[in-house]
Amino acid sequence: MSAAAIPVRLFDRLVRLLVWVAAALAATIMFVTFADVIMRYIFRSPITGSFEITEISMGLIVFFAMPQMIRNRGNIVVTVMFDKFARPVQRAATVLTEALAAGISGFVAWRIWLQGERMMRYGEVTMELRIPKGLIAQSMAVLMAVAGVAFLICTIEVLRRDDGDTRLGREGL
Repeated sequence: MSAAAIPVRLFDRLVRLLVWVAAALAATIMFVTFADVIMRYIFRSPITGSFEITEISMGLIVFFAMPQMIRNRGNIVVTVMFDKFARPVQRAATVLTEALAAGISGFVAWRIWLQGERMMRYGEVTMELRIPKGLIAQSMAVLMAVAGVAFLICTIEVLRRDDGDTRLGREGL
């Protein structure tokens, strides 16, 4: 294994950990929904904040799972004309779109972070559980930055391939 591959492998481990967190959040949503229905209809006492737990968890699942989707190259791709171009053009297009996606991810992360700061400054919290909204937003910003790094790694992988292969799917360095 080359020295350049070590940080990528560590990053991929982090990404796998994030997916496990997303899975735990999905399990939490299922458990809370099930328990809330039981509590509401059998005991006439719903779980306080169950809607907020579900709402926040659903938003976080997207951001926790996004880096894994990017590393697996599971993003939506339109390949109607892509296969008709020569390999160098395909490679250039792939590098350009991956790099552009990294830049956009970084920009979005920055804007979400600023919105989170604003929410923290104003003391915005959820209605029932009083969870700081700024903390949630800033967590999403950090995860979006991780998604940007995932796009950068994918860009570097395409550039490092000797054969100019731009096939969809996961390939390492």
